[in-house]
Parts: sequence; structure tokens; C-alpha cells
Amino acid sequence: MNPFLLKTIPSSRRFSSAVASCVLMSWLRFLLTSCFFLIGFSHLHGAETWRTFTDIRDRKIVAKIINVGDDFAVLQLKTNGKQHEIKFELLCEEDVEFLRNYGSEAATGAAKIVAEQAEIEVSKRLYPRTKEEIRAGIRAIRSSDPGEGISSKNHDAIVALNMYRFLSGVSYDVLGDAKFSENATDAALACKKNGGLSHDLSHSTDRCNLFSGGSMVDSVRAYMDDSGENNRERRGHRAWCLNPPMGKAGFGTAGDNYSAMWCMDGSGKGKTPEFWAYPGQGFYPQEYVHGTAWSVYFQEKIDDLDKVEVEVFRLTKRPEKALPMHGEIEGHVVPILYKSKSMLNGINFEPEEPNRKGIYWVRVTGGGVRLGYVVELF
Repeated sequence: MNPFLLKTIPSSRRFSSAVASCVLMSWLRFLLTSCFFLIGFSHLHGAETWRTFTDIRDRKIVAKIINVGDDFAVLQLKTNGKQHEIKFELLCEEDVEFLRNYGSEAATGAAKIVAEQAEIEVSKRLYPRTKEEIRAGIRAIRSSDPGEGISSKNHDAIVALNMYRFLSGVSYDVLGDAKFSENATDAALACKKNGGLSHDLSHSTDRCNLFSGGSMVDSVRAYMDDSGENNRERRGHRAWCLNPPMGKAGFGTAGDNYSAMWCMDGSGKGKTPEFWAYPGQGFYPQEYVHGTAWSVYFQEKIDDLDKVEVEVFRLTKRPEKALPMHGEIEGHVVPILYKSKSMLNGINFEPEEPNRKGIYWVRVTGGGVRLGYVVELF
């Protein structure tokens, strides 16, 4: 019988001195056959993993700890690499204390690793991207190449569009389309001829976002701002810019005063998320927040806005986990000045000081909606 395989003896059983002596002698005979008894340990190579253990008769052996139980340890002998289980009662008090502390530290370390991993996963859910990942994503979008037949100015507008989509949590691989650009140019020329913006002029005006007063790149920011009393209720320009299924878009201009964006496309391959928002969940660069309203969009239709409550809290520190879906939340309650139903299953809401840096918790409940998410403007 291998003298190290002692786990078949119940842990509750206590050896008599005679039995312990017999087992100990068997153990020592095994060690003697390995020809690797040492008096010291300080000169061993790899002393950070191997340890000299001493038995109750002051005999020594070099081994590595594999596992530690309540009253035993599994050791790997350096002489032959084999693993054996040894009871604490065969070892000196110093080694027993070391092994008990080792087991406790190992368990604590494992628990710490699990807790840290859980914290990382929670943080990732609340903050989908780090600040550096956001900066890297914006750089990558800016360095993208225009498609065939797409002018540099048109491509610059596509880049601006994709940056807002990236930050708001929807697919950001929208491509410029030459045919869509022709249609947008036709819409812009129709508005110029009309002397004002209108979606009722045919010439694709009913399929485009329309803008006056700047370049095509300027128009993207204006669509995301979507201010003005005629836009306050639905803020449809913003909603169309962030429409998840969009895969292609086209921009056109009729000079400095009129431009248009063909926005009604569903050719994208990106998955529609459970929700998306402006400003988006997690870290969000303050410079990309425009206008007086925030927006949140859902896959499902909002039937009764009156039953939906939107709350915003300015927090004093970053949340470590999702905050409660009801009751008070520690922090400053931000007044909501206006709320409306957006296009594309969305809700627009106007928090006081919508562009102020800080950490915010948005809570939307009622009417079949239950959502909480963090926005940190930096």
C-alpha cells in the first residue's frame, strides 16, 4: 500500500501512537528510497514554489503544495514528481500552521478573483466601452475610406453620422451610396427652388432629413440637435440618424443654404439592441451632446406615454451595480422639463442642464417599460 494514500481513513478518526508510528515509518522508508532528503532549503532552485517539509521526527523532504484540505495536504515530491496525500498529524507544528494559512489564503485569493471578475462584468454592463475604447473607435471611424463614387465632403458627413451611431450603441458601419446622394441632392435643390424646407415637394423630400444654413457635415450635428418648436415633440431627424437597420445613406447639397440626407434605409446587417440612447449608455464625450433633449429608444412600441415615468439622477460617484428600479437613489434629482413620444419607439425627455458634465442614472418605468442605465458625460 502506498503510505501516502491515507484519505481512505476517515478524517474524524484519530491514530493511536502505535499506528501513527507505523505509518510514519512507512512514509520515511518511502522517502529514503527517493534519495532526496535535505537538511536545508535556502539553496534550492525555484524556492518560490518548492518547500522543505519536516515530519514529527525532524525528517525533511522537498515538495510542492498541490491542494490543502481540512486535515491533509496533497504534495508533489520534487524527487519523482509524484503526488501524495499526507495527514497534518504526521508533520511538525510549523508546517501544519503554514499549510492551514496557505489554504485560507488560497481560498481568499480565489474568492477575490471571482469577486473581481464579477465586478468587471458588472462594470462592462454599465459602461460598455472604456474612454480609450471610445477614443480609438472615433479614430477608426475617421480613418475609414469612402466608397466608390462618394465625394470627400459626402464621406465626411457619413463619418460624422457613424460617430454618433457608435456613441449611441447602434451599428456604425453605414456606407455612402451614390444613388442615395443623387436623391438627396434632388431634395436639396427642390428646397432651394421652394425658398424653404418642406417634406411635401416630392423630389425625395419625403425620404430625407432636410437642413439649411451650413455644410453637409454641419447638417449631421443639426439633425442630432433636432431643436426648434416644430421638432420638439418627435425629434424625428435624430431618430432616423440612429435607426439601427440603416446600412447606407446619402448626402446632397444645393449650395451653402440647403442640404439633405437620404435616411430611410434598412439594408444594414447590425443587430437591433434592446435599447439605444442619445447620449448613449456609459461614457459619453460631452462635445457630442447637442440640444435640449435626451432620447431613449426601444424595440417595442410605447403604447401609452402617460404611464411612463422618466427620472434622471446626478450621482456623486460611479455606480458599482445597477441601481434600484423604484424608490430613492442617492444623488441629486434632475428635473425633467418636458417629455414626448419620439419616432421609432422612442421617448424624448429634457433634463435640466442636459450638457453638464457628470454621472447620471436614467430610470424609465411604467407602461410596459423597465430600464435603468448610466450616462457619464466627460
